Amino acid sequence: MNVEIRLATPTDKAAAAEVHIVARNTYYEGHVDVAALDRRAAQLRAFYTEKLDRFDRRLWCAEIDGDVVGMALTGPSMDNLGPWVGQLYQIHVRPDHWREGIGTALHRTCLDAWREAGVTVGVLEVWSNNERAQSFYESHGWRPDGHSRPGKGETTYRRLRRTIV
Repeated sequence: MNVEIRLATPTDKAAAAEVHIVARNTYYEGHVDVAALDRRAAQLRAFYTEKLDRFDRRLWCAEIDGDVVGMALTGPSMDNLGPWVGQLYQIHVRPDHWREGIGTALHRTCLDAWREAGVTVGVLEVWSNNERAQSFYESHGWRPDGHSRPGKGETTYRRLRRTIV
């Protein structure tokens, strides 16, 4: 299997949205109402295809044989923590490609891009019920920094932080 990680082109946006949606629906399954997932899927499709260019974000794609199987989205911190802080908004891989190293390759690409841009600290949010994601990020050096915000139901989104060296 040969995975290519690259910056997305305009024609990749719809495929990246679908990767995000299918991965998201998988980890929210049983925790979030299906109608709510469907509403959010429509919002995500619109964001990726119509609104993403309005923001200072970089969309990365993981591609195998011309098929987008993973994506990552980075940009400035949502909490305006400073120009040296980057935010990893998303890493998603289609569930049929989990555990193949694609998320790790996307993660490495994001860190490399931040280093080149002079970003020294990364932040991200992870849903408290998504143990798979928490384990992934912890294995790559991310640690809780004490900040959180309300999530679905009685859950939270925890902010993790990592030094970029």
